[in-house]
Amino acid sequence: MQVFLNRLFRVERGEWPKLLQFGLFGLLLQTGMGIGFAAGDAAFLTHVGSDKLPVIFLLTPAVMIVYTAIFSYLMVRFSIDHVVDVTLAALIGGGAVLWGLIQIGLPEPFQTGLYYVLKLYLAMWYIALYSLFWNFTDAYFDIQDAKRLFPLFAAFCALGTTVGALIVSGLAAVIPMHGFLLVWAGVALATAPVAVMLRRRWQRISDSDTDLDGEDSGVVSQLVQVAKAFRGSGYAVALVATLFVTLLMTNLAEYQYSTVLQKGRSEADLAKLFGELYAGASVFNLVICLFVFNRLVTRIGVRNVALVLPLTYFAVFAYFFLAGGAPAALAAFFAYHGVLTSIEYNNQNLLFNATPSQVKRPFRTVVEGLAEPLASLLSGAFLLLAAKNADMRELSGIGLLLGAALIAVVMALRHLYPAAMEANMRRGWLNFGDPSLHAPAFDAEAEAALRGRLAGADSGAAAAARALLNPPSRQVSAREDAPDASDATEAFAARLDDPSPAARRSALQALTSLVGPGDIGLVEPLARILPAMDRESRGTILQLLGAIGDVEAIPQILTAAARLSPRELRAVEALLVGLGEAAIPRLMQALTSYQTPYRARAVAARALSTLSHAQFVSQLDKLVREELDETRRRLAVAARFDREAGRSAALGLLAEAYRQQIGESVDFTLELLALGGLLPDFDLLIVSLHSANPKVRGNAVETIASGVGHATWRRLDPLIRRSGETAPALGELAHLLKAAVAGGRGFEAAAAAQALREMVPPGELAAALRDGLRPGMAPIFRDSFASLLALDSGRPTVVDLVAAVRASPDLAAASIDAQVALAERATPEPPARRPVELRLAGRSFWLSRADVDEVAARYADLALSMLKARDDRSYAL
Repeated sequence: MQVFLNRLFRVERGEWPKLLQFGLFGLLLQTGMGIGFAAGDAAFLTHVGSDKLPVIFLLTPAVMIVYTAIFSYLMVRFSIDHVVDVTLAALIGGGAVLWGLIQIGLPEPFQTGLYYVLKLYLAMWYIALYSLFWNFTDAYFDIQDAKRLFPLFAAFCALGTTVGALIVSGLAAVIPMHGFLLVWAGVALATAPVAVMLRRRWQRISDSDTDLDGEDSGVVSQLVQVAKAFRGSGYAVALVATLFVTLLMTNLAEYQYSTVLQKGRSEADLAKLFGELYAGASVFNLVICLFVFNRLVTRIGVRNVALVLPLTYFAVFAYFFLAGGAPAALAAFFAYHGVLTSIEYNNQNLLFNATPSQVKRPFRTVVEGLAEPLASLLSGAFLLLAAKNADMRELSGIGLLLGAALIAVVMALRHLYPAAMEANMRRGWLNFGDPSLHAPAFDAEAEAALRGRLAGADSGAAAAARALLNPPSRQVSAREDAPDASDATEAFAARLDDPSPAARRSALQALTSLVGPGDIGLVEPLARILPAMDRESRGTILQLLGAIGDVEAIPQILTAAARLSPRELRAVEALLVGLGEAAIPRLMQALTSYQTPYRARAVAARALSTLSHAQFVSQLDKLVREELDETRRRLAVAARFDREAGRSAALGLLAEAYRQQIGESVDFTLELLALGGLLPDFDLLIVSLHSANPKVRGNAVETIASGVGHATWRRLDPLIRRSGETAPALGELAHLLKAAVAGGRGFEAAAAAQALREMVPPGELAAALRDGLRPGMAPIFRDSFASLLALDSGRPTVVDLVAAVRASPDLAAASIDAQVALAERATPEPPARRPVELRLAGRSFWLSRADVDEVAARYADLALSMLKARDDRSYAL
């Protein structure tokens, strides 16, 4: 039953307690609001009349200015939690005082004035309680959870309004209208312990990673930032314009339906009618919030849902213009209290997420507390001046014009939404790609000191001074074509396989002046030793490969490049682009090969996009579709291996390798989409997607969902979330392992082979592992197969070494690729200084600190793992 409810309402496992508790909070707030509105509207229309509604529209901004000033101060100076406490206290005290004053029966005009106060009281709390609830709730959910759960909270709120309206409708003949103010105060009193429980039970989420330390800024600085948001964010201006025009149309619709519905009805009749209408609208809202809105926003996106209300209002005013009467009034009522409440308000909660994150709550408070009442002021002034001289049809014509204007504003909002989400992701991150970070500037004294070091003997200090004075960003490389020296190059090429690193470096230095386009025989040895050399030698090898310029060497270069540092990957990309359009067929081959490492495929994608963006875009849909379909199949296999992980350590590592490969596939797909122009800056997107902060990650997911087509998002969604149940792959486990041996990459094949050794008879093992032995396999994987087949029992397998690496706290959180790179460097003898011990069964292997640092320079995840192991603060990754 719970599984059915989870699927029906799109609730994740374990979310029901949080959902129900926040839902109860919204239900109680809106129950009071429903009681107040149903009773208060009836009392006002009976004792004052609908012709005085424009006066309320005029006075509402003055009331909201006072309220917003107090609310904004409390919000910035203290917290949303304290604002909740103050609000509930104000509801209890305000309801009791207002009831007492009306109950006394003051002489006219004071008694009529109290009904004006009552209507303004309702108008203030209508805006204030809405803003309060969603500001409070937004602090506990990211945008992806909000898209699923906020409609359910809105359903609780709609249910609360229904209950409140039915209470008034059922008791209107027994309790005087102002008596319901005491009922409302009692409901507010019952809400207070629920608010306290929520604060104690659930933890708030920071809006960005820069907020993780809980730094607070002052009231003035926050308000200044709100003003800057208006000046610097086109999206913020468009959102305010949307809300402003929406409120103009809402006030006009309220005036029209109130004028029509009050004719010929007493106070009790109006109370009963409004009770029934509010109850009916709330049932409508309940259905929309529970079953429609979250599916609608998932299917067409936040941007497109924003068009629903403008089109509805346009249709309603067209109905008033063409027909008028009670049916048009009822349509206007349901557009206001139905579509506006269940769809537009829910969507506005999501639209506010794209406003500048550092001032989102005070920004929303100012907008809802001042900009919206300003619309009431303008509409009230207009109605006071024009309503007496204009009939319903003329007012409906004005509504049609406003509807057309609202549609135009929302179209602009749709256009600005993706860029606003990208800007929110960018806030709080350092731009490590800034060229100025790579080109240090020195004053005259410092530069003289560095040049003094250059004049000394050649040493490490001299090399460092040379690098600082001439960073790569300032160097201009130029190379004259070398004369044909094939005999000499062959001689030096033979020394590239020398076991001595010094001999290899010497051969590389000699080759720099000899290698030319004809030396294709050097490609294979250069690519083979590329990952194993030091940083300077790797740079030399890339220069040599560029000088040779052999497009047929691209697969070998990319295979080696997968184990280089990020900066060197960019150098490989430049090398491939330098080969020209002749490289395009080989780059396409690498892009479509699932066996090629993702780091290498990403380099190929960037190079192809640079060489021929039109050709890249023409293949983009096919590349993305095939990649995601293949990864979806691997997700089922990973779920099966994960379920069987307890059977052996090798199976557990194999399941982890599959999970990491799925993550790499998602990152690679996103990079393809970013290169194709469908998504914003890839590096920023990936950093945000892997953030530890749920709100930052949710913003990244929302950016992806709003940027790609629905078909692509349906494939991406389960791979990004991986929070639902995935059906494990069927079939014999041994058959799945054999397929992994035959079709897996290096570590996956080795791990599957080791798991098979523990499952199949010894006589069948060689046949089971035969398909895993492929030409060009890295030595560590080839040696592991030899150990499994008992051909070499002197060294542990790569699986055993990776398991030992993962047992080290500093290295445990790194990727499998980084851990394999460490395993390659493990030695049976400890280095001289501060070695890292890898404990295996019965013996130990060792890593030098220099090797660990070298691998960390190539794999950022290893560097972050080492950092986080030494620091318990919150970080982005």
